[in-house]
Amino acid sequence: MTSLLDVAGLSITARVGDRDVPLLDDVDLRIGRGEIVGVVGESGSGKTTLARSVVGLLERNVRVEHGSIELSGEQIVAPGADRTGKVRGTAVGMVFQDASRSLNPLMKVRTHLAEVLRRHVPGITKAEVERRSVEVLEQMRITDTARVLAAYPHQLSGGLRQRVAIGLAVVTRPSLVIADECTTALDVTTQTKVVGLFRTLVDELGIGLLFVTHDLMLASDLCDRIAVMSAGRVVEQGDVTHVLDHPEQEYTQRLLAAIPSWS
Repeated sequence: MTSLLDVAGLSITARVGDRDVPLLDDVDLRIGRGEIVGVVGESGSGKTTLARSVVGLLERNVRVEHGSIELSGEQIVAPGADRTGKVRGTAVGMVFQDASRSLNPLMKVRTHLAEVLRRHVPGITKAEVERRSVEVLEQMRITDTARVLAAYPHQLSGGLRQRVAIGLAVVTRPSLVIADECTTALDVTTQTKVVGLFRTLVDELGIGLLFVTHDLMLASDLCDRIAVMSAGRVVEQGDVTHVLDHPEQEYTQRLLAAIPSWS
Protein backbone atom coordinates (compact mmCIF):
# COMPACT_ATOMS: atom_id res chain seq x y z
CA MET A 1 0.00 0.00 0.00
CA THR A 2 1.31 3.46 -0.94
CA SER A 3 2.25 5.48 2.13
CA LEU A 4 0.38 8.75 2.50
CA LEU A 5 1.04 10.02 6.02
CA ASP A 6 4.18 9.16 7.97
CA VAL A 7 4.60 10.31 11.55
CA ALA A 8 8.06 9.32 12.79
CA GLY A 9 9.35 9.68 16.35
CA LEU A 10 7.17 12.73 17.00
CA SER A 11 7.71 14.34 20.41
CA ILE A 12 5.86 17.53 21.33
CA THR A 13 5.96 19.63 24.49
CA ALA A 14 3.95 22.56 25.87
CA ARG A 15 5.60 25.39 27.77
CA VAL A 16 3.64 25.90 30.99
CA GLY A 17 5.10 28.53 33.28
CA ASP A 18 8.79 27.74 33.60
CA ARG A 19 8.65 24.09 32.59
CA ASP A 20 8.02 21.93 29.54
CA VAL A 21 5.14 19.46 29.74
CA PRO A 22 5.35 16.49 27.34
CA LEU A 23 2.27 16.04 25.15
CA LEU A 24 3.52 13.45 22.65
CA ASP A 25 6.44 11.09 23.21
CA ASP A 26 8.13 9.36 20.26
CA VAL A 27 4.92 8.72 18.30
CA ASP A 28 5.05 6.66 15.09
CA LEU A 29 2.02 6.35 12.82
CA ARG A 30 1.47 5.57 9.15
CA ILE A 31 -1.60 5.82 6.94
CA GLY A 32 -1.82 4.47 3.41
CA ARG A 33 -4.08 5.62 0.60
CA GLY A 34 -7.49 4.02 0.84
CA GLU A 35 -6.91 3.14 4.49
CA ILE A 36 -8.67 4.12 7.72
CA VAL A 37 -6.49 4.27 10.82
CA GLY A 38 -8.13 4.83 14.18
CA VAL A 39 -6.39 6.59 17.06
CA VAL A 40 -8.10 5.66 20.32
CA GLY A 41 -7.56 6.40 23.99
CA GLU A 42 -8.98 8.22 26.96
CA SER A 43 -9.22 12.00 27.28
CA GLY A 44 -5.76 13.49 27.65
CA SER A 45 -4.05 10.58 25.89
CA GLY A 46 -2.70 12.83 23.10
CA LYS A 47 -5.12 11.87 20.31
CA THR A 48 -6.18 15.40 19.43
CA THR A 49 -2.66 16.79 19.79
CA LEU A 50 -1.48 14.23 17.24
CA ALA A 51 -4.32 15.06 14.85
CA ARG A 52 -3.83 18.82 15.13
CA SER A 53 -0.07 18.55 14.64
CA VAL A 54 -0.69 17.27 11.10
CA VAL A 55 -2.56 20.45 10.15
CA GLY A 56 -0.59 22.94 12.25
CA LEU A 57 -3.35 23.80 14.69
CA LEU A 58 -1.31 23.56 17.88
CA GLU A 59 -1.28 26.31 20.51
CA ARG A 60 1.50 28.90 20.46
CA ASN A 61 3.15 27.49 23.57
CA VAL A 62 3.48 24.06 21.94
CA ARG A 63 6.54 23.01 19.96
CA VAL A 64 7.95 19.98 18.19
CA GLU A 65 11.04 18.67 20.01
CA HIS A 66 11.90 15.63 17.90
CA GLY A 67 10.64 13.66 14.93
CA SER A 68 8.79 14.61 11.79
CA ILE A 69 5.59 14.34 9.78
CA GLU A 70 5.60 13.62 6.04
CA LEU A 71 2.66 13.81 3.65
CA SER A 72 3.08 12.01 0.32
CA GLY A 73 6.84 11.94 0.91
CA GLU A 74 7.16 15.66 1.66
CA GLN A 75 8.16 16.77 5.13
CA ILE A 76 5.61 19.19 6.60
CA VAL A 77 6.52 19.14 10.31
CA ALA A 78 9.91 18.97 12.04
CA PRO A 79 11.63 20.79 14.92
CA GLY A 80 11.59 24.47 14.00
CA ALA A 81 9.74 23.81 10.72
CA ASP A 82 6.02 24.03 10.02
CA ARG A 83 4.90 23.69 6.40
CA THR A 84 1.36 22.60 7.23
CA GLY A 85 -0.09 25.85 5.86
CA LYS A 86 0.51 24.67 2.30
CA VAL A 87 -1.46 21.44 2.78
CA ARG A 88 -4.18 22.46 5.27
CA GLY A 89 -7.52 22.68 3.47
CA THR A 90 -6.07 21.41 0.20
CA ALA A 91 -4.21 18.10 0.61
CA VAL A 92 -5.57 17.61 4.15
CA GLY A 93 -9.18 18.15 5.23
CA MET A 94 -10.28 18.33 8.87
CA VAL A 95 -13.61 17.41 10.47
CA PHE A 96 -13.99 18.71 14.01
CA GLN A 97 -15.96 17.30 16.93
CA ASP A 98 -18.90 19.70 16.94
CA ALA A 99 -20.28 20.75 13.56
CA SER A 100 -22.38 23.46 15.24
CA ARG A 101 -19.19 25.19 16.36
CA SER A 102 -17.23 24.68 13.16
CA LEU A 103 -19.99 26.17 11.00
CA ASN A 104 -20.70 29.91 11.00
CA PRO A 105 -24.33 30.36 12.13
CA LEU A 106 -24.63 33.53 9.99
CA MET A 107 -23.62 31.82 6.74
CA LYS A 108 -25.67 29.57 4.51
CA VAL A 109 -24.23 26.19 3.51
CA ARG A 110 -23.71 27.49 -0.05
CA THR A 111 -21.53 30.31 1.30
CA HIS A 112 -19.50 27.95 3.49
CA LEU A 113 -18.67 25.73 0.50
CA ALA A 114 -17.97 28.68 -1.80
CA GLU A 115 -15.60 30.26 0.72
CA VAL A 116 -13.57 27.05 1.09
CA LEU A 117 -13.35 26.50 -2.67
CA ARG A 118 -12.35 30.08 -3.48
CA ARG A 119 -9.70 30.09 -0.77
CA HIS A 120 -8.08 26.80 -1.76
CA VAL A 121 -8.77 26.43 -5.50
CA PRO A 122 -7.28 29.48 -7.28
CA GLY A 123 -9.14 30.67 -10.33
CA ILE A 124 -12.23 28.55 -9.76
CA THR A 125 -15.27 29.94 -11.57
CA LYS A 126 -18.67 30.68 -10.07
CA ALA A 127 -20.23 27.90 -12.15
CA GLU A 128 -17.60 25.41 -10.97
CA VAL A 129 -18.16 26.42 -7.34
CA GLU A 130 -21.87 25.71 -7.72
CA ARG A 131 -21.25 22.41 -9.51
CA ARG A 132 -18.77 21.14 -6.95
CA SER A 133 -20.98 22.28 -4.06
CA VAL A 134 -23.89 20.21 -5.36
CA GLU A 135 -21.55 17.31 -6.16
CA VAL A 136 -20.07 17.14 -2.67
CA LEU A 137 -23.47 17.22 -0.99
CA GLU A 138 -24.54 14.34 -3.21
CA GLN A 139 -21.39 12.48 -2.13
CA MET A 140 -22.59 13.06 1.44
CA ARG A 141 -25.77 11.18 0.47
CA ILE A 142 -27.85 14.37 0.77
CA THR A 143 -30.77 14.22 -1.65
CA ASP A 144 -32.38 17.66 -1.21
CA THR A 145 -29.25 19.59 -2.13
CA ALA A 146 -31.08 22.80 -3.10
CA ARG A 147 -32.69 23.09 0.34
CA VAL A 148 -29.47 22.31 2.20
CA LEU A 149 -27.41 24.78 0.15
CA ALA A 150 -29.91 27.53 0.98
CA ALA A 151 -30.09 26.65 4.68
CA TYR A 152 -28.33 28.11 7.69
CA PRO A 153 -26.71 25.55 10.05
CA HIS A 154 -29.42 25.88 12.71
CA GLN A 155 -32.04 24.88 10.13
CA LEU A 156 -30.43 21.45 9.71
CA SER A 157 -30.48 18.40 11.93
CA GLY A 158 -27.31 17.38 13.80
CA GLY A 159 -26.67 14.60 11.32
CA LEU A 160 -27.04 16.91 8.33
CA ARG A 161 -24.76 19.51 9.91
CA GLN A 162 -22.09 16.86 10.39
CA ARG A 163 -22.46 15.73 6.78
CA VAL A 164 -22.01 19.33 5.66
CA ALA A 165 -18.89 19.58 7.84
CA ILE A 166 -17.50 16.43 6.22
CA GLY A 167 -18.39 17.89 2.82
CA LEU A 168 -16.37 21.01 3.63
CA ALA A 169 -13.39 18.80 4.44
CA VAL A 170 -13.50 16.87 1.15
CA VAL A 171 -14.79 19.48 -1.33
CA THR A 172 -11.21 20.48 -2.22
CA ARG A 173 -10.44 16.82 -2.97
CA PRO A 174 -7.74 16.21 -0.36
CA SER A 175 -5.69 13.04 -0.15
CA LEU A 176 -6.05 12.82 3.64
CA VAL A 177 -8.98 13.57 5.96
CA ILE A 178 -8.68 13.87 9.72
CA ALA A 179 -11.85 13.29 11.75
CA ASP A 180 -11.40 14.36 15.38
CA GLU A 181 -14.13 12.85 17.60
CA CYS A 182 -16.64 13.97 14.98
CA THR A 183 -19.35 11.46 15.97
CA THR A 184 -19.33 12.20 19.71
CA ALA A 185 -22.31 14.59 19.68
CA LEU A 186 -24.46 12.33 17.47
CA ASP A 187 -27.00 9.72 18.49
CA VAL A 188 -26.19 6.07 17.83
CA THR A 189 -28.27 5.80 14.63
CA THR A 190 -26.70 8.91 13.12
CA GLN A 191 -23.25 7.74 14.21
CA THR A 192 -23.77 4.52 12.25
CA LYS A 193 -24.73 6.47 9.13
CA VAL A 194 -21.72 8.78 9.40
CA VAL A 195 -19.36 5.83 9.90
CA GLY A 196 -20.82 4.17 6.82
CA LEU A 197 -20.36 7.41 4.90
CA PHE A 198 -16.69 7.59 5.84
CA ARG A 199 -16.11 4.02 4.69
CA THR A 200 -17.79 4.77 1.36
CA LEU A 201 -15.79 7.97 0.84
CA VAL A 202 -12.50 6.19 1.50
CA ASP A 203 -13.39 3.35 -0.85
CA GLU A 204 -14.72 5.62 -3.63
CA LEU A 205 -12.18 8.44 -3.44
CA GLY A 206 -9.11 6.50 -2.38
CA ILE A 207 -8.31 8.95 0.40
CA GLY A 208 -6.66 8.14 3.72
CA LEU A 209 -8.62 8.73 6.93
CA LEU A 210 -7.24 9.41 10.40
CA PHE A 211 -10.17 8.70 12.71
CA VAL A 212 -9.73 9.97 16.26
CA THR A 213 -12.14 8.51 18.82
CA HIS A 214 -12.46 7.33 22.40
CA ASP A 215 -15.02 4.74 21.25
CA LEU A 216 -13.38 1.35 20.68
CA MET A 217 -16.60 -0.19 19.39
CA LEU A 218 -16.85 2.52 16.74
CA ALA A 219 -13.22 2.04 15.78
CA SER A 220 -13.70 -1.71 15.47
CA ASP A 221 -16.57 -1.17 13.01
CA LEU A 222 -14.79 1.39 10.81
CA CYS A 223 -11.01 1.12 10.94
CA ASP A 224 -8.50 -1.06 9.10
CA ARG A 225 -5.77 -0.47 11.64
CA ILE A 226 -5.76 1.04 15.11
CA ALA A 227 -3.29 2.88 17.34
CA VAL A 228 -3.98 2.94 21.08
CA MET A 229 -2.65 6.02 22.89
CA SER A 230 -1.96 6.64 26.57
CA ALA A 231 -0.12 9.56 28.18
CA GLY A 232 1.11 10.85 24.85
CA ARG A 233 2.48 7.54 23.61
CA VAL A 234 1.25 4.91 21.16
CA VAL A 235 1.26 1.84 23.39
CA GLU A 236 -0.10 -0.61 20.83
CA GLN A 237 -0.97 -0.57 17.14
CA GLY A 238 -1.72 -2.93 14.31
CA ASP A 239 -4.56 -4.57 12.42
CA VAL A 240 -7.81 -3.66 14.17
CA THR A 241 -8.93 -7.28 14.56
CA HIS A 242 -5.64 -8.38 16.03
CA VAL A 243 -5.31 -5.45 18.46
CA LEU A 244 -8.86 -5.69 19.77
CA ASP A 245 -9.18 -9.48 19.80
CA HIS A 246 -5.67 -10.16 21.13
CA PRO A 247 -4.53 -7.04 23.00
CA GLU A 248 -0.96 -7.31 24.24
CA GLN A 249 -0.85 -4.24 26.46
CA GLU A 250 -2.54 -4.01 29.84
CA TYR A 251 -3.86 -0.53 29.01
CA THR A 252 -5.68 -1.84 25.91
CA GLN A 253 -7.05 -4.73 27.93
CA ARG A 254 -8.44 -2.30 30.52
CA LEU A 255 -10.10 -0.19 27.83
CA LEU A 256 -11.80 -3.27 26.41
CA ALA A 257 -12.81 -4.54 29.86
CA ALA A 258 -14.61 -1.23 30.46
CA ILE A 259 -17.03 -2.00 27.58
CA PRO A 260 -19.88 -4.13 29.00
CA SER A 261 -20.93 -5.50 25.61
CA TRP A 262 -17.42 -6.41 24.44
CA SER A 263 -16.87 -10.11 23.89
